[in-house]
Amino acid sequence: MDNNSKIPLKNGAHIAIVGGGPSGCFFANFANGLARQLGMDISVTIFEWRNFAGHDKRGCNMSVGVLSENLLQKLDGVGISIPERCIQTEIKEYHFITREDRISLHHPIPGHKPRIVTVFRGAGPAHSHFEHDVSLDNFMLTTAEGRGARVIHEEVKEVVLPKRPEDKVVVVYGHDAKELHADLVVGAFGINTPTAEIFEKMYFGYIPPRTIRTCIIETPLDRDFMDRKNDSNTIHVFALGMKDVEFASLTPRGDYLTVAIVGKRDIGTPQVKQFLNHPAVLKILPGGEDVLKNCCCVCFPKISVSTPAQPYTDRLVVIGDAGISRSYKNGIESAFIVAQMAANTAFRQGVSKEAFRRGYYEPACSIFARDNLYAKIMFKLFDLFASREHQLSERMGYTKIHKEGWVNQQINEGLWKLVTGDAPYRDIFMDLFSPRLQFALLPVTLGGVGEYIKERLGLKTNG
Repeated sequence: MDNNSKIPLKNGAHIAIVGGGPSGCFFANFANGLARQLGMDISVTIFEWRNFAGHDKRGCNMSVGVLSENLLQKLDGVGISIPERCIQTEIKEYHFITREDRISLHHPIPGHKPRIVTVFRGAGPAHSHFEHDVSLDNFMLTTAEGRGARVIHEEVKEVVLPKRPEDKVVVVYGHDAKELHADLVVGAFGINTPTAEIFEKMYFGYIPPRTIRTCIIETPLDRDFMDRKNDSNTIHVFALGMKDVEFASLTPRGDYLTVAIVGKRDIGTPQVKQFLNHPAVLKILPGGEDVLKNCCCVCFPKISVSTPAQPYTDRLVVIGDAGISRSYKNGIESAFIVAQMAANTAFRQGVSKEAFRRGYYEPACSIFARDNLYAKIMFKLFDLFASREHQLSERMGYTKIHKEGWVNQQINEGLWKLVTGDAPYRDIFMDLFSPRLQFALLPVTLGGVGEYIKERLGLKTNG
């Protein structure tokens, strides 16, 4: 409506945040910080019914839990330092693995040693009992509480939008249907919770992002794996050209190993067994599908693969996993960026539908939604190369022979950015598929095509 294009967030405003994960906590911290800067008195309430420090499944956020160098720098910039008790492993290397080979990736800047750490979002795998609270999400929630937010550990049942833009939003929560009247409601819930249904049924235009089911397995690290020092501090990323698996990774987290599998469509038990039994995986993680018998827990969480429709209206905005985020990588860093955008919009432009469209939705789409298109194109090309083993093996062999050459440096830089999430997908695409690089690799490409043709025609011998 034209008459409500500007709805300022006034002194004394009450902000209700539905969800106490990273995106909700980031928004709370930004909101309280902006209020102090602007000399405003506000109240921030976070609704989070789960206990992230608890050992039941409800406290787990079903995530691999890798904190990149970029994210750690952003957190340092706002005075958030991850405590040592939460850090499980300091990652030293990434290995990129294909059907026949592996290459070790290093930071593009010679001599630079990036800080990349792994954490547990919840209290740890099932049946694990740590002496201290290791949950990153619980640390983030208590930090937000310490900076002025009130935390209510009850479930939100309903959110009622006002009929007039000057009125407040009603948040109904708890078994006894208590009410909180808010000037702004922030939906910071995950896509693996039922809360999205509440917001979708409000009929202001929000449609959650499309999702696919992935798989995460937590298994104890065996002694052989831990004794291989290069592996116990290494994240292995697999591009195997499998029919149903887009990519997968093995990530050490303290005494545990996290197996993450992302498919081209929903992942199920057959795809998990197929991956675990792959020869390239067995070289690093022996045992095959028997890993499933010895693991602590297995889950099949959803990840978003599209942009939601209209995650905003007057006095309401949706951020985090159920809002706009980066595909496949760095969900927590995405949450940081969009929470900052949405908070700046609310305090500096207002809480109207139009303000959130201009200040949050369109800039976030520019950063993430359009960039995710490059990810889709790039993963399709990777899959094409990986499924034609001669193409990928020839290229991998070239990089090993020409370690000091420009081509090797360019491929290393592109793959490093890809596995760490250190750059937008567009930049990674330009690194790995630039005309100059493809021209330099043309003899290798033609050689791979030749080997493929020989094999198909039965002209290749084992000698």
